[in-house]
Amino acid sequence: MTAPDRPDRLADFTVLECLGEAGNGTFYLAVPPPRLGLSDDRVVVKVFGGLCSDDAYRRGVRELRAFAAVRSPYLAKLYDAVLQGRFMYAMEYFPAGSLAAPHADRTDASGRVDRDTALAALADAARGVHDLHEAGIAHGNVTPASVMITDGGGRICDLGLSRVLATDEPITSFVQPTSVQYVDPSLLAGGTPSRATDVWSLGACLHFVLTGTGVYGAIPDAQPMLAIRAALSNPPSPAPSLARDEAALVASCLNLSGRVPSTALDVADRIDALRRR
Repeated sequence: MTAPDRPDRLADFTVLECLGEAGNGTFYLAVPPPRLGLSDDRVVVKVFGGLCSDDAYRRGVRELRAFAAVRSPYLAKLYDAVLQGRFMYAMEYFPAGSLAAPHADRTDASGRVDRDTALAALADAARGVHDLHEAGIAHGNVTPASVMITDGGGRICDLGLSRVLATDEPITSFVQPTSVQYVDPSLLAGGTPSRATDVWSLGACLHFVLTGTGVYGAIPDAQPMLAIRAALSNPPSPAPSLARDEAALVASCLNLSGRVPSTALDVADRIDALRRR
């Protein structure tokens, strides 16, 4: 995004820079208003694309309140939600970035996060997903972009609100081509987010962490419908470069072979086992 396209303010948040796009919205680094009484001097504001109705705003706020009510050290903090034509919310800022877009000082010469750092972040994110599940909430948007990197671990953020905000819209209206690699095929076919679909997404994220590629290989990234069609017509296939224990965990999460992990906590524990090998 070029500088002229960046707003100076979003509601009463002062925008500092655009951090990029992901999950049907744009992220901005901003200074929070005094009314929030935050000790943090920087927050991230996510602005969803498209206009938002009052009813959709109420649904989004309800989901965010449920997320914020879950007591877990593995969830990003949520601070505020605003409707100004478009729905936006403010959350905790993570200077190290995400698994999809890490800060340069957290990457190697190839631009990737080192294996141990990435696995530690993903394991903690899986724990956060488990805590949501235990509170009766499916995350619905587990991708590398929603796994934030912290010192020694990670957090999960960016709850899948697109479905909530656009309940009457087809899936192609809110699934981004770049996120299809991390969406359980049952959701692409019209299913409902659940423990099982989040576990599938964690397995796909693990594949990305270990290989740098998606579970479907190269798929069209310009049109959502073409990307969804490619995913539904081609089963996911773990890369042959994976070690045996890595491939086994990815395959079990994707329900390709072995026992599917019953919980996201099980996935976290098995990711930690990979770190120790």
